[in-house]
Amino acid sequence: MSNKIRVAVFGIVHPHVNMLSKAILAYPDDFEMIGFAEYPIPTKDPVQYEKRRGMLSELGMKEYTYEELLAEKPDFALVLSDNGSREELCCMLLERGIHVMDEKPMAPTFDGAQRIMRTAKEHGVMMLSNWPIAWLKPFRKAKELVDSGRIGKLMRVTYRSPATWGPFSFPLEEHLKKSWWYTPECGGGALLDYACYGTVLATFMFGKPAVRVSGIKKNFGVTDVGVEDYSAMILDFGDGVGLLEGSWSTYNPGEIPTGPILYGTDGVIVCDRYSNQVKVYEGRTHKPQPPVEVIDCGEEAQANYLGAHLASVFKGECEPDIMLSPEINIAVVAALDAGRESADTGVTVECKKYID
Repeated sequence: MSNKIRVAVFGIVHPHVNMLSKAILAYPDDFEMIGFAEYPIPTKDPVQYEKRRGMLSELGMKEYTYEELLAEKPDFALVLSDNGSREELCCMLLERGIHVMDEKPMAPTFDGAQRIMRTAKEHGVMMLSNWPIAWLKPFRKAKELVDSGRIGKLMRVTYRSPATWGPFSFPLEEHLKKSWWYTPECGGGALLDYACYGTVLATFMFGKPAVRVSGIKKNFGVTDVGVEDYSAMILDFGDGVGLLEGSWSTYNPGEIPTGPILYGTDGVIVCDRYSNQVKVYEGRTHKPQPPVEVIDCGEEAQANYLGAHLASVFKGECEPDIMLSPEINIAVVAALDAGRESADTGVTVECKKYID
């Protein structure tokens, strides 16, 4: 009798479905990949549905209807639906006693994330959320340095999303306007999609939730749609600040690092999404100076790290990583919710707190 964890993919229109599926398929001794199903088949983005469907089929994955895939009784579900469907789909799976990992952010609203957490606890199953940046070695090293006191007390975390023309780097308005990413009821918009990265990194680095948030939203690229293509937020952590941007309308990054850039009382740590190096600067000065240390973290292998980590979690060898845990992810959604409300109202908004 096999002790493998049986895995199913529910929802396929998020482009990270390929990465997560490959992470599971890389460990055939630990996981059995049953197949995938779309729920519901998107009416707003048939192009992406067909594209991802073809890619998963090329990986050897079998397609099911939603009902057929449920009948296979998976142990673990990957949820890669549009943002707007995520709450309902996660809760339906959790209620059936299926462990779930959805794609970032955990849910499009705080109330939705709170419902997901309560459902997981009620049914005694695991709820995780994936972050493509979770296993980037420089970011992990930076956190280690902060916690060791290398730059003194952490005061400020900055992060800006990489240059992009939209969710698929596909700058054709006729396609983008039909995409679920540009549809409000599907949870579209740059704030949920890209500002979430800076939010989770700031929360991770400070080790606690934000207290209140100020946010703005703009449209610089595609203008006559119901969602933003640029967002910026200031997260107040009480004794520290997170400054971040989430943009679909940055066409050239120049030479400015993406971050996270971590400002402390005794120095600065600089990371970049596209570099394996961590640069450490010490002392106080207004003039540019070279780093006192450059740490090379080696090549990235984030997909393999995720698969290996999940295998260890299911074997009981470790607890889920903090970046995947519902505790940090509901704090992220609370900050995103506050940032969105602030952008809509023009006032700073207090972050909600999870109550069991």
